[in-house]
Formats: sequence, structure tokens, C-alpha cells
Amino acid sequence: MASLGNLPDGVIIEILSRLPPESLLRFKCVRKSWYALFNDPKFKAKHFSTSLQHKHLLLKRLVTKDSGKKENIFSILKLPLSIHSSLSISDIDLPFHEDFRFFEIHGHSHGLLCLTDLRKDIFLCNPSTREFHQLPPSILLLPEPSAEPDDYDSSTNAVGFGYDSKSRDFKVVRVVDFVEGPGYFYPPKVEVYDLSKERWREIQTPVSGHVFWAPCFEVFHEGTYYWWADADGNTEIILTFDMSEEVFGQIPVPESFQGTGDWYRSLGVLDGCIVLFHYPSRGDERRFDMWEMGKDESGGVSWSKVLTIGPVSGIEKPLLFISSEELLMEGNGGQLIVYNIRSEEVKEVPIKGSPGRFQGTAFVKSLLSVKGGDSINYEF
Repeated sequence: MASLGNLPDGVIIEILSRLPPESLLRFKCVRKSWYALFNDPKFKAKHFSTSLQHKHLLLKRLVTKDSGKKENIFSILKLPLSIHSSLSISDIDLPFHEDFRFFEIHGHSHGLLCLTDLRKDIFLCNPSTREFHQLPPSILLLPEPSAEPDDYDSSTNAVGFGYDSKSRDFKVVRVVDFVEGPGYFYPPKVEVYDLSKERWREIQTPVSGHVFWAPCFEVFHEGTYYWWADADGNTEIILTFDMSEEVFGQIPVPESFQGTGDWYRSLGVLDGCIVLFHYPSRGDERRFDMWEMGKDESGGVSWSKVLTIGPVSGIEKPLLFISSEELLMEGNGGQLIVYNIRSEEVKEVPIKGSPGRFQGTAFVKSLLSVKGGDSINYEF
């Protein structure tokens, strides 16, 4: 049998592109040529394309240690995570500071995560390679919040992360609010971080909504980031940001949503379509309505209610679809539940966390770096 060293380079590259990042990291020291290969943007893009066949779930949950200390735990679960399958899970250590328990996921793309406390700190990380990068300070946020109630102050309103296929770059967008005194608001400002340039820049574009803090409502999909927002103090919308054009947009929600402030909303993706969940904030038994976004005859946005789950008991909120039929949900007691929307079967996943503190995203392992620099030039 031929040894690996006797195989043509093309065959070796094909074999290596099919291995998980964890294995390739161990192989970096085998040959100098392999070290260079694993850092080549073209190989990283090829490896990512191959990895698309192996889907995973990245899960963040808050747990309380025996010492009483609260800590965010990140885990990678191999899919399918179906009603009838066994569980394959691995916890990962990410080297963040002690206040990391306050960080939430604000975007995932191509195996990279954006994490922020919505104050000032933003991190990009690759959970597969354990690489992380703290972004430089904002160029818009004021250095420290003022202690005087009538002073001019700033705060982060929204953060989003995604891939720009036009410039072949990863971007972070941040919306910064400015207020003076008890209630005089100035127009928000926007800054964008380009991973390839490793710096922030301000962009001159109007922001057509104020974003609500709602981690389960945010999603990046096909070049656009989506937030739950308010347009004018009385009109609920979905605020969007196009990563390539760098402009904001508005999507109206179903008319029946207006005036239902005591109901929750969750945004997701099912079979390539944006879906919106609408459900009561309280109650022993709750109904979860799912609406699918489409186009009307004039090309505008339309919504169709395509599914109702329940009434069911013991469910806190939907998290994300892990297949075309299976929805991952959070239970009232801080447990995970897989619900099959076709058969209505339910399976409890043996993973616990603090109630209301779960986040999850579909995840593809990759070799992509969060360090950026001029060498980044990924084409997918």
C-alpha cells in the first residue's frame, strides 16, 4: 500500500480537506508545507465547503458551578440530534475574562462567532480552533459613562456579524445611541469593523429603528443581519442590515403582532426561509405560532402562518431548527427539548442550564481565522 508521502499532492490535499480542524491543528507540525497549506485562504475555503456536509449545533448555556460561580459553557453537538439518535457532545474552553458570563452570541458565519456584552467589548472566535480576537475599542462610544444625569452619553444599541460576499470579508456592525440629559436623543451613529483591515470605520447611513435586546430574535442569513426593533416608538418591525451594501432596511411584521407587547417573538431559518415565532410570555400551557416570510405579487414582504405548536406545557421558547422537521426548544426548567413538527414527538436532551439563558446556532467547523489582516481573501 502506498504511503501518504508517495501520493500526488492533489490527492493529499483532498484527504486533508476532509479532516476536522482539530486533527489538522495537530498535523501543522508534521511538515512545513502542511503548515503553509493550512494557512492558505484557498485551502481554508475548500475545507469549509467540504465541512458543509457535516452539520453541528453550537450551544451556549449558563451553568452554576458547585462553588456558586456562574459560567457560560459552549458545547458542540453533532447533528442529526433527532428523536431517535444518541447524543454526541463536546464542551470547549474559550479563554475569556471573568465577566464572560454576560456575553451573548450576536452572529455566526462560516464557523466564526461574534460575542459581545452589548457595552463595549466585542470578541470574534473560532470554537473549532480555539482562536479568539478582541476587537479594538469603538471609535464612536464615549470612553466612560457619565456619572452626571444631564451629561452627554453613549451606549451600544445593536451589534451584528456576518460575511460580505461582495468584498469577500467578514464584518461587524455596531449601532451607537447618543443621549443628553433624561431624554434628549440624538440620531444614532454606525461603525463597521472589517476583519481584513482590522479596524473600525464610521459609515454614513440612517438607522430606521431602535433595536430591542432579544438574543433569540437575532440572526444572520444570506448576507443580511436581522434584529427585532421599534420604528417610531409604536410600530414593531424587523430591522435589517445588508453586509455588502451597508444599508439598513425595515421589514413589517404581521399586522396581528402590533399591540401584543406581552407576547414574545423569536426569529429563525427553516429550509432557507426566514420564520418568525409568536407566543405568550406566560401561562402553564402556551401556543407557538410560526409565520414564514415570503413575497407578495408586487414583490413586497408577506407573512403566512404555516404552523401552530400546542397548546403545550413546560416549554419556555423555541431556539432554532436543527433539521427541516426538528425544532430545538428550551424547557421551563432549563432543559433542552427536540420537537418534531411533523410527528409531534418530543425528546428531552440531557443538557441543563439556567432557565432563559440558552443560545444556539447551526454550526459548521472551519479553519478560518479571526485575526484578519491583508491576507484574508475567502471566496465561498
